Amino acid sequence: MQPLRILVDTREQKPLWRPGKNVTKKKLDVGDYTTETLLGHFHIERKSAGDLYGSIIQGHERFRKELLRAVNSNIKLSVAVECTEKDFYGKKWSGGYRCRVKGNVLAKIVATISSRYKVGFVWCDGRVAMRKKVKELLVEEENKQRFINRENI
Repeated sequence: MQPLRILVDTREQKPLWRPGKNVTKKKLDVGDYTTETLLGHFHIERKSAGDLYGSIIQGHERFRKELLRAVNSNIKLSVAVECTEKDFYGKKWSGGYRCRVKGNVLAKIVATISSRYKVGFVWCDGRVAMRKKVKELLVEEENKQRFINRENI
């Protein structure tokens, strides 16, 4: 089995991995992370809790365009959030106390986005957990891709 070759978007501000032997920076039109094998098939968008809030409340149009790019390009997209779901809806994250939108409304917005754009949300309790979960998702999707490729032979 080949090692995972992770691609990180060049615009990613807080990469989970530094460029090196198995990590390369590359401009991605959708998401922040993928692999050489999954490029154009499965990508992951990383969001802090505050970033997700801003994306779905204030910067909704920009986020919506990215989601549509994924849909139109037939790219399966997951959004990895550096916060637990409970803490996000309870606004228990840095700066969350200033947010005016109620938790139940946030939950409905996330559910609508997930359903409308076929996006999976992955909630991670901190950066270490996120790094582990993103890697797990990439490995899982690469295994699915290998299976699909084998079936088509």
